[in-house]
Amino acid sequence: MYDRPTATELLDAARMHLENAVIPVVRENRKLYFQTLVAINVMKIVERELDLGYDHAQAEWERLNALEAVDTPLPGSLSQIKAGLDDRNNTLADQIRAGDFAGSDKRGPLFDHLLTTSIEQLTVANPRFLGKMQQEMQDPSLDAWEGRNDLDA
Repeated sequence: MYDRPTATELLDAARMHLENAVIPVVRENRKLYFQTLVAINVMKIVERELDLGYDHAQAEWERLNALEAVDTPLPGSLSQIKAGLDDRNNTLADQIRAGDFAGSDKRGPLFDHLLTTSIEQLTVANPRFLGKMQQEMQDPSLDAWEGRNDLDA
């Protein structure tokens, strides 16, 4: 395949350069500092997507097969899998809107699929937020909204 450095290693090197060499220099310029932090975050997201994307896509494909009670074979490339997932998720959204899952259990296969897919997406896009959400689920006292009866109160 490709020689080293890999795409992940290249992103990591560029990100480390921004963190270690650029951030200290631009700290005084608030706009440039913020934009550099955004660029670093984008690189971290892309690194996680490169590392986890195929496994997450394959798992989502299998969950959709189970939810639909079909055995649709996994396409050969990641881009084909992603295109297929887009189509299948659009169909699933249409089915949900049409009420096809209205009589299903609250904690049934649809809920489990949506929860797992959301967790996988947050694992890539914002793992720190996911960690906070999981902490709140374990300890409701950490939830800022816990105990509020009315938003207008």
